[in-house]
Amino acid sequence: MQFTTAAILGLAAQCASGVAPSTIAAVVHTESKGYQFALNVNGVARQPDRPTNAADAARIARSYIAKGYSVDLGLGQINSNNMNALGLTWVSVFDPCTNISAAGQVLAGNYHRVRDGRMPQEALRIALSMYNTGSQIRGFRNGYVHRVLSNAGVANGVTPVAYAAPISAAEGVKESQPPTTTLAELAAENMADAGPTPAASPPPAWDVFSRAAFEHARHAEIGGS
Repeated sequence: MQFTTAAILGLAAQCASGVAPSTIAAVVHTESKGYQFALNVNGVARQPDRPTNAADAARIARSYIAKGYSVDLGLGQINSNNMNALGLTWVSVFDPCTNISAAGQVLAGNYHRVRDGRMPQEALRIALSMYNTGSQIRGFRNGYVHRVLSNAGVANGVTPVAYAAPISAAEGVKESQPPTTTLAELAAENMADAGPTPAASPPPAWDVFSRAAFEHARHAEIGGS
């Protein structure tokens, strides 16, 4: 399944609340272009054919892992070597919400490990390098950090849409259940006539993508009032 940027934003808000949706969208666009069953086998001259469902993706990935390769999996391209640490299984790793949640967990964890003594923007870039390579340096040298920053505007002006997990699972793979409270339910609840809308809280200081958009919107609102 191919996810639009609007769908990725909805997934991020629902499944990775610790990281701003625009940041997740930039990472996912860089990693998989929004393809749910994306695979990247590290160290091979030619990538396998594109899988069309979770069962096929898991089968292909496991065949390469058995040969000693590591494989990047799903929307956030979670590396197979990290599956156990993140609590992922072959049932869950291609579930969109679970994969996005794991991506947010890795990125936020990286940031918190390197933030001391650094400016937020510098720490975020290092966290992105670590997300891609596990190294604080190699993600700069291979151009990954630059690519994510170049994709930082992919979510500008896009309205998120809620994600609802399919009722039927792909053959041989069960879908994990979505959280009890969905983005659509939250939106409906907040659209009720309950008086003036409170001012939005600014994004975390380290999330330079979202803070820039927040400040731009705030200044525009002040200028228009």
